[in-house]
Amino acid sequence: MTKTNAKTATLSADNVIRIGNVEYTAKSSLEHGAAVYDQMYLLQTSMLDCFNELGQILIQHRAMYKSDKLFGQMLATSPLAGISRQDRSDTVFVASNWAKIQKLNENGSLDSLGVSAIRKRIKALDKPKTPKSAGNVSKGKAKPEAKATDGPSDTKTEAKPLTADELATFVKAQMKEHGITKAAFNKAMKA
Repeated sequence: MTKTNAKTATLSADNVIRIGNVEYTAKSSLEHGAAVYDQMYLLQTSMLDCFNELGQILIQHRAMYKSDKLFGQMLATSPLAGISRQDRSDTVFVASNWAKIQKLNENGSLDSLGVSAIRKRIKALDKPKTPKSAGNVSKGKAKPEAKATDGPSDTKTEAKPLTADELATFVKAQMKEHGITKAAFNKAMKA
């Protein structure tokens, strides 16, 4: 059962607007509305910062536990027990992708969006752009046949052995490029 809003606005014959027990003139109600809007705007612009900060806290604490189950059990007995799984997931997503979110939000376009809309924009940003094709330009052309050869193929290239330092450099670059934290990477490596 949903609770109805007890504060409904009513307009009397003397042009006084009542919201709950508070009375406004037409002008003062508009001024009050402008103040409420300013407060709402300030809250929206600070939401991403709050998501990031809470996500960082959750990521740091998650790194201390061997499994998600143990981490969840700890959270259930902590002051953060009231946070839903979806909100936890959203805050960790924002914190893990903070550099990309800041880059996308340079003009404030993400401030009024929910995390699901931000996820979609980040996913679209991460998706590699496919080059435009000119269509099937080889239609009707015969394909060249490959000559059969005896012995090993010359087209196969051998993979050059990779050193530990080269692998570490590559992994660090990929983590930075994709906004993956060291804690999240270590968690995935342990799984």
